[in-house]
Amino acid sequence: MINLNNFLKEVKKDIYLSENDIEILKKYDIDYTKFKNMKELIFYLNSVLNNYEVNDDLEDLLIKMSEYNYYFRTNK
Repeated sequence: MINLNNFLKEVKKDIYLSENDIEILKKYDIDYTKFKNMKELIFYLNSVLNNYEVNDDLEDLLIKMSEYNYYFRTNK
């Protein structure tokens, strides 16, 4: 069965997240709407991971977002 909560959608200009991604960000009180784009959000998540003790879910989200950003935003 397909889980529709895992599909990426544009939630703000140049920010693509799934419902599950948004729930993870909410869990850590991270307001994705304050960022201009995916790169800024990724940078912020990196700083959170480097400075705070968090669960694997946030690290997994960062990896997913970084891969998405690389494959779909990098000129090849």
